[in-house]
Amino acid sequence: MASLAFTTTPSPQFPPFKPKNSHKFTPTHLTKLQEDAKSHQVLYKSYFHHLSSLCKEGQVQEAVNLLAEMELKNIRVGPQIYGELLQGCVYQRALFTGQQIHAHIVKHGDFFTENEYIESKLVILYAKFDVLEVSNHLFRRLLVQNVFSWAAIIGMHCRMGFSEEALLGFVEMQRNGFLPDNFVVPNALKACGALGWIGFAKGVHGYVVKMGFGVCVFVASSLLDVYGKCGILEDARKVFDGMLERNVVAWNSMIVSYVQNGMSEEAIEVFYDMRVEGIEPTRVTVSSFLSASANMGALEEGKQGHAIAVLGGLELDNILGSSIINFYFKVGLIDDAELVFSRMLEKDVVTWNLLISGYAQFGQVDKALNICRLMRSENLRFDAVTLASLLSASADIRNTKLGKEGHCYCIRNNLESDVIVVSSIVDMYVKCERIDCARQVFNSTIKRDIILWNTMLAAYAELGQSGEALKLFYQMQLEGVPPNAISWNSVILGFLRSGQVNEARDMFLQLRSLGVQPNWIPWTTLISGLAQNGFPDESILVFQQMQEAGITPNTISLVSALSACTDKAALHYVKAIHGYVTRHNIWLSIPIATSLLDMYAKCGITDQENCAFDMILSKELPLYNAMICAYALHGQALEALSVLKQFEEEGIEPDNITFTSVLSACSHARLVNEDILESLLAACRDCHEIELGNYLSKHLLKSEPDNPGNYVALSNAYTASRRWDEVSYMRYLMKQKDLRKVTGCSWVQIRGELHVFFASDKSHPKIGDVYTTLALLGMEMQFTGYMPTFNGAEILCS
Repeated sequence: MASLAFTTTPSPQFPPFKPKNSHKFTPTHLTKLQEDAKSHQVLYKSYFHHLSSLCKEGQVQEAVNLLAEMELKNIRVGPQIYGELLQGCVYQRALFTGQQIHAHIVKHGDFFTENEYIESKLVILYAKFDVLEVSNHLFRRLLVQNVFSWAAIIGMHCRMGFSEEALLGFVEMQRNGFLPDNFVVPNALKACGALGWIGFAKGVHGYVVKMGFGVCVFVASSLLDVYGKCGILEDARKVFDGMLERNVVAWNSMIVSYVQNGMSEEAIEVFYDMRVEGIEPTRVTVSSFLSASANMGALEEGKQGHAIAVLGGLELDNILGSSIINFYFKVGLIDDAELVFSRMLEKDVVTWNLLISGYAQFGQVDKALNICRLMRSENLRFDAVTLASLLSASADIRNTKLGKEGHCYCIRNNLESDVIVVSSIVDMYVKCERIDCARQVFNSTIKRDIILWNTMLAAYAELGQSGEALKLFYQMQLEGVPPNAISWNSVILGFLRSGQVNEARDMFLQLRSLGVQPNWIPWTTLISGLAQNGFPDESILVFQQMQEAGITPNTISLVSALSACTDKAALHYVKAIHGYVTRHNIWLSIPIATSLLDMYAKCGITDQENCAFDMILSKELPLYNAMICAYALHGQALEALSVLKQFEEEGIEPDNITFTSVLSACSHARLVNEDILESLLAACRDCHEIELGNYLSKHLLKSEPDNPGNYVALSNAYTASRRWDEVSYMRYLMKQKDLRKVTGCSWVQIRGELHVFFASDKSHPKIGDVYTTLALLGMEMQFTGYMPTFNGAEILCS
């Protein structure tokens, strides 16, 4: 910008006019001076109005030129002229011009620099441009403060992230006798949201109600935003419902608040209400709607959001484009994500990272690397997110070589100090089973935050190295990093993985004795660990204690509790959990439905199996597999094959669990030699284009190499196909691995006591009574005309 066309003029400190020849001063002269003063006043007003209009129209340089013209014509310039010019610089974001005007004011002396009006305008100028030191210095020098200068300072601190200073200013302003207006209040609420100070925010809300600012849409929108950021969605909704006028900002605040707090379904509902009200969505609206759709996997809703953006002519900028790409990746439509990416004219690092991360999540590492190369060709540098995605991909595919290349890049580009990158490096080495390298990276990191400590703790816990986890747990506290619930959970998990149940109990009790209320994570870990280590009764007791402590069970907690019930055959506990699930409408969860179905099958409650299966409208492979397993357990081969046919017709591809379960069902029902099994084998060949033996041997045995049931099922299948070499090979493998078929068992619970019967087992203290009862039952069945095809021993083996 060109410099100001100012001319050097005498300091306009206006001394009283003193004529040299006062003895010649006549009434005629007085009249002429009065006329000149009046003419000067008219001319000054004309210049002022012209200059003010130029400033308001954004023509600040023309206004400056007009000021120079006034000085050339010796027209006295008052403080209002400089105030208009400074305000014009604020409107036009012309800081350099404002600084020149400031210099001009200083040059003309204290008359202007100590003027309250100009002082306030200068504070506003520098505050609006976030020139922190200058604006604070000028503000402290103010002889007289006002609401406008306070608003400028508080707004600056809020924008620059100095939220505490902003709120201190909000309090001090009132102490000094100035009442915050509806321009100051939104900044105070924004600062509360950034700090998470909900108590302070509610105090501000009280002030809003008292002053009657609630009708202001900007204040109400700020209240929505702060309640949303603090997770108080009930209060946010009350504010929203009470608004007399809702602009698009208010609607956006409500939608964003729901999305940020994981309430995606509510966010979608508000979006549709907004459409009904005729409010045109902005890019923020559509982006938030797409995020909600992505979180729910709502394919049709997300596509509608994309269509609305296209029909509304919304620019496919980085924000909207990234949201659409994220949605398509979340629902698995990679081709659509690629198409949107190709049509974006401008792509920032965030957009590129989104594509790289998406490919990495789907295991398409080659595509991710190719995008990295294209990104470099666009002269864009990798950032922490880029490297974290690549390292995560390396970890998922256990590619140590690629992970080391990413690690080297971090070192060369000074990214190894970034805690996100370091955590990704440590995680990569851990998953690649190089715990030694992970520990080296951890030890060489100077700044270690809680995330990095927890990453290393979790690594030792997963490996069952409880001693190392415990030492690291104490070390982090010695270095001044207080553990959180995740840290405690890792130590508890480490003990449980190594079978140290008592130590895990003690650690959990120690956590509670310190006054720390554990969240659902440590509770669930203890519930699951106790069940896995053979303490189902205690597992269920901990589950009850969790609810008594006010922790709401989630899907993982419920599945863990159900696993304990299944092991114990505690049907009354299972029914209680089933009732809880029904009351809280958690039926949409596939894992819970699968666990319930599996449990009811093991307890022999077939009607409840079908109930659990039918309650899920959109079924997935794990649920189908659980149903097939249930039928297999009861020898209902035809029903198992019917389920197999059903989900194959829906286009779902079976996996190794499916085949094992169907083979088991056919075997239990003595259908090994039927045309039915041959059809299954044919379907397997058609699906995978390889023979059954090769497929099952490679994939089934690799995934569960020590499960004798897999070998027995394959041996039976090969026998049915008269493939004797493969039968011999299966038996050879079992002998080499010293595997034996797990002995079948049945159990029954009578008056709270569990009785377990193994095949050919006669160790039960009342085995004589059992056989006597079975014999009487057999005689009664013969007497009634029903001839059983099994004897008492076979019953015990079922």
